[in-house]
Amino acid sequence: MSKSPLIERYFACIGAQKAGTTWLARTLARHDDIFITPVKEIHYFDHVAGLTGHLSDRKRRSRYRKYHQRMWTQWNRWKEHRAQGDWYRAYMRRELDDDWYASLFADRQGKTVAGEATPEYALIGKKGFRHMKALAPDARVIYIMRNPVSRAWSQLLHQCRARRLNPARVPVEAFLSMAAEPRFEAIADYLQTLDDIDTEFGSSRALLAFYEDLHDDRAAALRNVCDFLGVGLDDSLMHGLGARYNISPPVPLPNELSEALRMKYGDIAEGVASRMGRIPESWQADFK
Repeated sequence: MSKSPLIERYFACIGAQKAGTTWLARTLARHDDIFITPVKEIHYFDHVAGLTGHLSDRKRRSRYRKYHQRMWTQWNRWKEHRAQGDWYRAYMRRELDDDWYASLFADRQGKTVAGEATPEYALIGKKGFRHMKALAPDARVIYIMRNPVSRAWSQLLHQCRARRLNPARVPVEAFLSMAAEPRFEAIADYLQTLDDIDTEFGSSRALLAFYEDLHDDRAAALRNVCDFLGVGLDDSLMHGLGARYNISPPVPLPNELSEALRMKYGDIAEGVASRMGRIPESWQADFK
């Protein structure tokens, strides 16, 4: 079997769930020099690690159907969707291997830099990042961290929707039980992910960011990301900066749960502050 083609000028945006990766990916997709995969979260490296079912035949077929639905219902974007046909055919290939993953970045529509955003790559560890570098030797990683308390609450609300629970009726003990589930714990372990990224990428090929900084000054954040990726800041990115995606319902965080989450994540917040030299003000308010 021939060696898989290397992916040039590649990056992955990772982070804790509910940390703004969707906004960043959709914004960067408008850049003239940046190709973002039409399916935002590819999940290849966590699939290889046995951590996900997102690349099952059923889920891929569902995404393919939705692609065709968009193409034939969003007439104002028909040309854009039609141009994605070859990409989706590559995405639907049966054998999921390194060749398959590399093929998703082969035709990048004339753009120089290509990437994808899968938050769960924060879980793949040093071995997973080494695999990423084997396919893309110059790979860069953008890692976004969000206040552990607000991020956990946002993810808990997401879990309530997925499990068809009314968050107003879920006791604090049940929320804490969800937060103690292995996958929930792992995605919240910023310090482990920082260790893995530092070991495999070092400081020059990793951009570490706070969700709160991104959304306090989105224009400045985009300039920073574009500089990191080696592309100029495209004026088209400056339009629609206020857009938000995957917004959690406005359910207030119970005081008892808030206190428990602050206790749970205090060491992580302290460790992040030590490594980054600072944490945003909202973190400081929760972790005094």
